[in-house]
Amino acid sequence: MTNSVPEEMLALSDLGATSGRDAAIEPTRAVIVEVLFRRHYAELLRLAVVMLGSREAAEDAVQEAFVALHRNSRSLRDPEAAEAYLRSAVLNRCRSWVRRQVTQRAARPLVLVRHQESPEDTAVGRDEVGSLVAVMRTLARRQREVLACRFVLEMSVAETALLLEISTGSVKAHTHRGLQALQQRIEVAR
Repeated sequence: MTNSVPEEMLALSDLGATSGRDAAIEPTRAVIVEVLFRRHYAELLRLAVVMLGSREAAEDAVQEAFVALHRNSRSLRDPEAAEAYLRSAVLNRCRSWVRRQVTQRAARPLVLVRHQESPEDTAVGRDEVGSLVAVMRTLARRQREVLACRFVLEMSVAETALLLEISTGSVKAHTHRGLQALQQRIEVAR
């Protein structure tokens, strides 16, 4: 079997460990990580950019999460948990990066790059997204995390609560307070 397994044939439930003669056709760890990368890289990168405000740092965080998944894929009991593992790993790396930046007092660039747009759209979009990311960075950490999960990753309240290990009521409260703070800060900036 080659490593070029069509993505359509690799449902996450098919990626689990097999036994006996089926082990010979089990996809390699590299193929599993590659499929997950194709499916989830963009959304994880958006999450990290919102959390960090730096595309370069966000790319590093996401890359490190995928490397960790590759290293630890054998110990992952449930292949369906790989998505959640990646999200948690990216969030944890973002938190660590922010902690390091606070202690180093380093400035963080706030630039997002959009894909294949006209120069006018790119300039306007970059300004708007950069402004939103800058305002998001002023929110409390938990509000920023909840808003990123809810609106960047489009996760439900329950999924966000599970990922961040907080109650659904906390998710709702942080969402409400975060949106209010964003609205106030955006109105002040105008």
